[in-house]
Amino acid sequence: MSNEVEETNILPPDVYAALNLDEFVAVDIETTGLQYTNSEVIEVAAAKFRNGELAETFERLIKPATAIPEYITKLTGIADSDVADAPAFRDVLPDFREFLGTAPIIAHHVPFDLPFLEYHARLVDRNLKGWQNRKPVYHYFPNPKYDTAVLARMYLHYLPSFSLSNLVDYFQFSGDVSHRALPDAKNAGLVFRELVNFAIQTKFADVQKILQILEAADDPISDFFQHLAKFLSTGTTVVGGIDRRQFDFKANHYNIIGERSKLKGPADLLEEQDWDYEPPEWEQAAGLLDESDIADFFAESGELSQKFGTYETRDQQVAMATAIARAFNSQQFLTVEAGTGTGKSLAYLVPAIQWALKNNAENGRVVISTNTKNLQEQLFFKDLPVLSGILKDEFKAVLLKGRGNYLCLDKWTTVMRDPDARLTEDERTKVLPLLFWMAETETGDIAENNAFRVERNGGLWSKFIAESQYCPGQKCKYFKDCYLMKARENARNAHLVLVNHSLLFADLVAEHSVISPYRNLIFDEAHNLEKTATEYLGVAVNIWLFKDLTSKLYVKEKFESGALAQLVRNLRKSELDASQVDTLTKQIDKLIENVLELWATAQDFFRELGRQLRQITPENQTQYASRHRYKSHHIFEPVLPIYDQLARQINRLQAGLANMVENFRDFKENSFDNQDQIYRELKTQTVTAAALLESIDLLLSANDETRVYWYELPQREDSLDIRLYAAPLNIGELLHEQLFGKLRTAIFTSATIAVNQRFDYFLERTGINRNEPDRVKALMLDSPFRYREQVLLGIASFLPPPTDKRHFPELKKLIRELSQRLRRGSLVLFTSYSTLNEVYRDVQNDMKLAQMPLLAQGLDGGRHAIISRFKREKPAFLFGTDSFWEGVDIPGDALELVAITKLPFDVPTDPVFQAKSEMIEARGGNSFYELSIPEAVIRFRQGFGRLIRSRQDFGAVLILDNRVSTKSYGRMFLNSLPVTAKSFANADEMWLQLERWFG
Repeated sequence: MSNEVEETNILPPDVYAALNLDEFVAVDIETTGLQYTNSEVIEVAAAKFRNGELAETFERLIKPATAIPEYITKLTGIADSDVADAPAFRDVLPDFREFLGTAPIIAHHVPFDLPFLEYHARLVDRNLKGWQNRKPVYHYFPNPKYDTAVLARMYLHYLPSFSLSNLVDYFQFSGDVSHRALPDAKNAGLVFRELVNFAIQTKFADVQKILQILEAADDPISDFFQHLAKFLSTGTTVVGGIDRRQFDFKANHYNIIGERSKLKGPADLLEEQDWDYEPPEWEQAAGLLDESDIADFFAESGELSQKFGTYETRDQQVAMATAIARAFNSQQFLTVEAGTGTGKSLAYLVPAIQWALKNNAENGRVVISTNTKNLQEQLFFKDLPVLSGILKDEFKAVLLKGRGNYLCLDKWTTVMRDPDARLTEDERTKVLPLLFWMAETETGDIAENNAFRVERNGGLWSKFIAESQYCPGQKCKYFKDCYLMKARENARNAHLVLVNHSLLFADLVAEHSVISPYRNLIFDEAHNLEKTATEYLGVAVNIWLFKDLTSKLYVKEKFESGALAQLVRNLRKSELDASQVDTLTKQIDKLIENVLELWATAQDFFRELGRQLRQITPENQTQYASRHRYKSHHIFEPVLPIYDQLARQINRLQAGLANMVENFRDFKENSFDNQDQIYRELKTQTVTAAALLESIDLLLSANDETRVYWYELPQREDSLDIRLYAAPLNIGELLHEQLFGKLRTAIFTSATIAVNQRFDYFLERTGINRNEPDRVKALMLDSPFRYREQVLLGIASFLPPPTDKRHFPELKKLIRELSQRLRRGSLVLFTSYSTLNEVYRDVQNDMKLAQMPLLAQGLDGGRHAIISRFKREKPAFLFGTDSFWEGVDIPGDALELVAITKLPFDVPTDPVFQAKSEMIEARGGNSFYELSIPEAVIRFRQGFGRLIRSRQDFGAVLILDNRVSTKSYGRMFLNSLPVTAKSFANADEMWLQLERWFG
């Protein structure tokens, strides 16, 4: 954004004064680590703004008592030599505090910067008395403190990231974005100024609600909203404020494609049909597809070419589309392996749409399931809109998700009406990103809201989701606007329904009550079918399930919260007579006592469970949780006494809740506030308690031979996050009985399904081959890419085998030399975190000297962040494991080399893998050839596929495990790739070939 544009966003001085922002100071620090108790400040900076304009700056380097860690130097550029002559923190502190004065302090992530500064200021005076680690008391920095991250998450919830650099990009600020204190301080001040422009457009009632929520949170941001409320109450008209949300909240925030008037809400549908409506049986024959018409769509003169002049006909795409049309016509179970670049999405979408248009609801509707969010969004927000603009006949498509994704309007209103009763102190600030999203969303799908991470706030989100036990259906006053019901009913009447694998399998358990019965299924990313089915059809128990149950009922903090606390409060204001209220209050007090006892016992149980399991479990040498199989209930005998106590308390709580639910039946309607909502919440938690006890009984008894059982231990010994799991073993049989046997047509597709050019492994493991033989078909299509011209596939045969102790040092040496000699964007794939971490530690200094950026999974940020940095900092090296073998899409010269350090065999001790191996051996099979190799080959192919993502990509894949050329099974790996491998007898030959290849 130019200076001229920036100036137009500066508010009048009297507005800043009214907000107590006529002067504010943005601060930032650089440190030697993340924990202020064992790290030091190495740079501090501040940018002072007056009436919205940058006026003064402060910047100081600080000499720490210890050396600056290498990764900090890498991140900030600050080295020991830079601070050798710098003053100590104690010498900088007085000038810094004087610069701040009493003005509000602005920071991006106040909970990091300000506790750091306060703690080290106290160290200077040796004044740690009263220091609170969780909620610092600020003696040295008592100024008001406003967090740009909190405000950005509230007002800009649709952004993909809330990092300072991303906010700078969003507002189009020019200037330095390096990870140094002064540029970050300036940018934080500019971002804050823009966020104030959003804030002054807030409705007064919304600000009052924010203050009500924050009342018990003790969050410094409440001071900002108090000033804002005072200003808005005057009714002053502001010139210069902006509200960009009206045009920024638009993309990817819908779940229906097609004419909306024909896609009805639940209230409309009720007028036409019974709630238990089932599609009628149609007597006429199915409308068959003309395969030539499908082929013509993709032809050089077809609709795609007419719409897009750059479209190129691909024989593989035509073959796949016509085969799928044939599958619909003939009721087939078709498996298609389509190489990268085939265009498989359009190849199955076009015949699926045409089939659905030609046939009635029962036979025509097609469900499409994907494994990843990226593919689901590509289909719904990219491919289907394109087809909607090309095809002559209008089709309807709906993106459908599970209950846990949708906000319940009744629950939301109940909590917002009385946040003190339903939100814990910790949840007050965390709920803020939902407020403005709620006013804008049309779908209620939390995936729209990037500012609210469900995986980090599961307990809070569970207070708002549309749970089946809680839902009163048509009796709900919000039924007409219910997000879940609208999505389900529109899906029921759509031609295409897009779901993910987890919802598909959850629907199986729920007997198709979620998606409603369907006859046609397309399963994309099908190589994950067995794995995801195993995961989602299993059972799990952990401490968080107990916390979720108990916290919804009662929590005692600064304020009491939970359904029981709200019930007590509302009964005291009710129309019930005093004696009845007194009797009920005593029952509730007993229930509250049960809740607190249950939570305490649950913590004791998982603490003791962890202690006992660690005694029989090998020490975990990694920084990650470890998984261990168990076959018998005997390992739990030491914890049975405390489990018996836990079970009694669950039963006691369940009985007490059930009794209280019965009491509600005697109350007149509207005897007290939120009567119906509290009744349904207590009823829901009664069912939840019973289900939790059933699950933990199943896991501790471990007596079902059709399941595999395991436990997961966290790396930290003091953690209570011990998890118990059980999963079905024979997925193929289960899928055949519950899913495939009810389908008319099914399509399974992926770029990597076959093993050694055959589909037997996939068909057997998934149960597809249990269908009638004449209905089971398979098609293998190569990629349209010119792999021989685009990829050099090489084997470092000169390296010792992985079992040789010389292998690891030679591997590290080779990776080091790759960074120095080739200097190409490189993805190095590992099979374990421990190996990745050790290689990273060993080569990072050499790569720094070679000025080659090095990024590593788990060490340099999350997956999305480091992939973005890898693309931006090219050429760079990226070390990845696990999830980086698939789903990473980096086209262009950012990635020109993929190095596979080891054949990706499953860990032999993995519980599920171990159990499957034993099943194979028990029936006389060979688990190595029937399980280990097929799984490794599929993963190997996925790793190879990371390199070439377009016709323009070019590069090399190096296999650093010589077993592919020395072991007989190695041919199965090599035969699975679309290009012939070259074996390098020595390093010189490899370097020569690589240098020739890259020119």
